[in-house]
Amino acid sequence: MSVQAWLFSRFSLRSRFIALIATLVFATTLLLGWVASRESAQQMEDNIGNATAEAAYQMIDKLDRNMDARIKEVKLLLAMQALTNDTNTNVLREQLERLQDNHNVVSWIGFTDPEGTVQAATEGILEGVSIAQRPVFMEGREALWIGDVHEAVLLAQLLPNPSGEALKFVDIATPVYDRNEELQGVLAVHLSWQWAEYIQHSMFAPTLQRQDAEMLLLSANGTVLLGPEALIGQTLNSLKHIPGPTYTSPQWAIETWPNGEQFVTGYARSSGFEDFSGLGWVAVSRKPVSTAFAPVEELQAAIMGIGILLALLFAMAGWMIASRMVAPLSRLASAADKIQDGEHAYCIPLESGSPEMKRLSTSMRNMVSRLLDQRQTIHRLEDLANTDPLTGLPNRAFLNQYLQLAIPEAERNKQSMAVMYIDLDGFKQVNDELGHHAGDLLLIEITQRLKTALRSGDVVARLGGDEFVMVLKTKQEHLEMLTHEVSRRLLTAIAQPILLPENKRAHVGCSLGAAWWPHHGLHIDTVLQLADSALYAAKSKGKHQLVIHRP
Repeated sequence: MSVQAWLFSRFSLRSRFIALIATLVFATTLLLGWVASRESAQQMEDNIGNATAEAAYQMIDKLDRNMDARIKEVKLLLAMQALTNDTNTNVLREQLERLQDNHNVVSWIGFTDPEGTVQAATEGILEGVSIAQRPVFMEGREALWIGDVHEAVLLAQLLPNPSGEALKFVDIATPVYDRNEELQGVLAVHLSWQWAEYIQHSMFAPTLQRQDAEMLLLSANGTVLLGPEALIGQTLNSLKHIPGPTYTSPQWAIETWPNGEQFVTGYARSSGFEDFSGLGWVAVSRKPVSTAFAPVEELQAAIMGIGILLALLFAMAGWMIASRMVAPLSRLASAADKIQDGEHAYCIPLESGSPEMKRLSTSMRNMVSRLLDQRQTIHRLEDLANTDPLTGLPNRAFLNQYLQLAIPEAERNKQSMAVMYIDLDGFKQVNDELGHHAGDLLLIEITQRLKTALRSGDVVARLGGDEFVMVLKTKQEHLEMLTHEVSRRLLTAIAQPILLPENKRAHVGCSLGAAWWPHHGLHIDTVLQLADSALYAAKSKGKHQLVIHRP
């Protein structure tokens, strides 16, 4: 007998059956997973590519719309009478500067005479200088003209440049005629290219950075106008899928860039918008293939992982069938452990495999349910025992328990406590004149005002009648300031009139006595007594005031 046959004979029939099931399921899962992953991967790649192209389209659409807005603004400038009238140069300059102040993307506005000499300009820049040989005049005297992105020549040394980088502009120029259709000159506007950078950074950067993506803008000849600093000014003619001049629909492809890295690349060519006919710009959105298609790889790994998991589950099913008599007891034991950890009675499963198991699980479920009901009843009774029924505030019993726990915590946190006794002035008169029901309503309203004066973490309790205690925790150096601040709020809030039924009003004040732990006493009971004594001192001094215990 061969070694393989001998080893195979050592396995039980159950083990062989499990191995056969696992092998069949594993092979089937691999086949189905391969088919499913191939189809789903293709669909996901298309979705990712289309999303990349859509991002490029959104960028170019925003740029086109903004350029259209700038052109409309220039056309509005033509309505200025100062351009066609014999107006003082200073007046014309002031009007141009006022218009520039209202359009933060305008770097310079100038008006030339028919020969190309600048007559008036913002900040007086280039006034008296001839720009007759510049495209902005040569093209602008014929018709409305829009120049592509370029670096400044004459303006480079004249305009402020905090960043120190080369200034770039987009030019708009238009002829100006008088009523007799005689050429009066050319209106020239230099738009700062920073507005395009602002659109790129403010609208797209957060999303693209999270996705490890980049947005570029190319000129009509493929030169990078916007994008990573290392690519600015480069011509990307090596990209094979840049859309032609007549192709304006968004598209995407996997491109190999000049650095040799592959990117999922989306393109959208400018087609203009309304008054802006377009300059042939191409927006490019790119993501590294490894990043963009990472979800595809994750999906494929998930499909294969699920397949392997299913194979293991089917293998385990054989063992579960063989040990089904033990499984109900294991589940009941596990449920009992969960209940011990604090979970509810419904964790006990109802086992129906056999009458005995069903009766045992039912009995355990009922028993745990009764125990939980008893625990909830005990908690409700504890709440009732520690809560004042009228105001809902903690009572004296709760206060004593709280202080026993608060003292060690304050010692650990190096904190001190201010204990403030509060007694209402004039409450007995309200009871005598308006009745006990009115007195109860007044106490409820006073309770809300006390809560309003509290900080988070402080405690106020009702000792009985119209007497309350407030406990404030803070640092030693803040005790006196906090005591006075809280007392001021209490005196002001409680002194406000209280509206009772039948349009009756009640006025009460409050006397306050305070003592500090451990400044006035190391034992909290001592501090409580000192605060109570300070309260009586406040009443004896004329009421509605604070008295702090002074040793």
